[in-house]
Amino acid sequence: MRSLTILLLFLVTGTAKGEVIVIGKDLPYTSLGRSVTYLKDNGGRLTLGQVIKADQQHKFLKSNADVLNFGNTAAAYWVKCSYINRSRDNAFLILDISSIEEIDFYAQDSPGKYSRIHSGSTAALNPKVITANNYIFSLPISAYPGKTETIYLRLRTNNILFAPLKIALSQRLIAGINAIDSLEAISIGILLALLLFNMSVYVKSRDLTYLYYSIRILGLFIFLIFYFRGYSYLLNENFRHYINTHPHIFLGIGSMAGIAFSNRFLNLKAVLPCSVKLVRVLSVAWLTLIVISMLGYKAVGSDISQFLSAFTALTLLGLGITAYVNGYKLALYYIFAWSFVCLTTVWTVLSLAGFFPYNESSFHLMPLGFIFELLLLSLALGDRLREMKKSKLQGQADQLKVQEENLYLIGSQNERLEKIVESRTRALKKLVQSLEQANADKTRIFSIIAHDLRSPFNSLISLFSLNDMNLLTFEDVKKLLNDSRKNVDNIHNTLNNLLYWAQSQMKGIITSPSRFNMRVMVEDLMLVYQPLIRKKNIKTEVVVDDDADVFADLNQINLVMRNLIDNAIKFTPLGYHIHIRIWGNSNFIYVDVCNPISDTINIDRLIHKERNESSYGTSNERGIGLGLHLCRDFVEKNGGMLKVSKKNECIILRFNILKFISEASSAIEASLMEEA
Repeated sequence: MRSLTILLLFLVTGTAKGEVIVIGKDLPYTSLGRSVTYLKDNGGRLTLGQVIKADQQHKFLKSNADVLNFGNTAAAYWVKCSYINRSRDNAFLILDISSIEEIDFYAQDSPGKYSRIHSGSTAALNPKVITANNYIFSLPISAYPGKTETIYLRLRTNNILFAPLKIALSQRLIAGINAIDSLEAISIGILLALLLFNMSVYVKSRDLTYLYYSIRILGLFIFLIFYFRGYSYLLNENFRHYINTHPHIFLGIGSMAGIAFSNRFLNLKAVLPCSVKLVRVLSVAWLTLIVISMLGYKAVGSDISQFLSAFTALTLLGLGITAYVNGYKLALYYIFAWSFVCLTTVWTVLSLAGFFPYNESSFHLMPLGFIFELLLLSLALGDRLREMKKSKLQGQADQLKVQEENLYLIGSQNERLEKIVESRTRALKKLVQSLEQANADKTRIFSIIAHDLRSPFNSLISLFSLNDMNLLTFEDVKKLLNDSRKNVDNIHNTLNNLLYWAQSQMKGIITSPSRFNMRVMVEDLMLVYQPLIRKKNIKTEVVVDDDADVFADLNQINLVMRNLIDNAIKFTPLGYHIHIRIWGNSNFIYVDVCNPISDTINIDRLIHKERNESSYGTSNERGIGLGLHLCRDFVEKNGGMLKVSKKNECIILRFNILKFISEASSAIEASLMEEA
């Protein structure tokens, strides 16, 4: 048990003591975080005496990283550094960062007495401190060479607190600063050149893409160079104080400009319209960060900026990859450029959060990532500018082509006018023909009404006006009634056709297809017309080759068949035959009505005439020309066609209608309803 206690005491003592830094000409100009110890002051109210007492009680912790990274905290941290200066040159302590708000340097002037030097990013300039983009403190020279000296640093800031500490002699200090300044001067030169170039391109092209890109460069330039790298000391004291108090305003402006640039460069509205809302949400989030930073909540803004930076970089990289996959080839440069930003931003955020050790390379990683990004995006913009020039030249070529076409059109204007006049003349002729057709239809309707309806009615009136009915025999009355029945049938058929024709002309007929059997319909109609068939001693034959059901309007097809059978009976000479055939193929059922016609009827005129006129049958029956016209309309409304042909002095009227197919019946019905 005693041995274990001694071991634990040894471990605690070992962790509490830092290394003693030996200052000599061979001391490298690097961060010495592993050689110092630190103490966390949660309330920030510890005095130097209390800190020294805590040091004596071994409460200081040893650092395990080259660069001290205390995270985003409101606590103060005390750093203890012990050194031996074996040279006779002046030595300096360099705090190689400029964004720490409160810095107190305590050095021992005499045994038990410490002097305090106060500085910081928001403090007034102190002549005892060399303030540039870092803070350089002169280390006191010991009166006894080889004696260990101890200094204390008190650090506090409202941001992520990390402290790269270095100790160097004069010559090494100048060489180290010059090397870093040379690299940063190159970075500053590149950023300024990119800013001026893109601003000049915007002035010439007025393309907002270059304006957003220029604003992004300017915002990141102010944040990285003046705040992150500390070059705000080159400007006046007020600006230095403002940028160190509200740094995330400029990061937010640069990020919002980067989002707007990505939106226009990737043409997200056209290429990825679903991403527009996401872009707006990102912009609102960065705008919120700007407001928070303006209100002075620097620590809160730091936490938000870390998350937003990583999330925005990953999101915009994903949008670029998606746009490229969708065929937007200009996104290739953008993907490479944003990959640098994404990697460096995520690595820096994770390093600041403590997932990876923060070292010298981490300190320069983010600026280098942005510089590479800006360089590659400049190449992307150059490629885009080349495409724009190509499009502009193509547009000019198209414009010249249009001008040539206009000249050609002007040269051929007379010819075009003649064609227009000719076209209008044809249209007028067509209109005149249409009016003549309408007038002829009107004349025909009145002729039908005057003759086909008046004559049967006159016969009926004459019959009922007989005064000597008692003188007629039973045979005479029977004959008169048979004649009257013919007149009534004629009147009924004529009125039926007239009503259907009038309804079709007024667009009032609605085709309602249904399933029925054509053979059954024909057989039923043949029974109806059997008295007329027997009277003319006509032989009929119905041949059914395909007994499939059809899909059409039952009433309309019934009217078509009645007219065709009625006309066949009227125009077939006495003692001849009527042949009806029902056949089909995979899609249609065909119905042929074939009958001979007497020599007195001109078959060619019946086939080729455009307007059907009433004709007389073989027994002087009056056939209404309107019936065939109506048949054509109804067959076409049901998806078929009525054709008239002749063969061996016989006339054949053939029409087709759709077969019933259960899978397509609903679609056919909808199509017919729409046409109706």
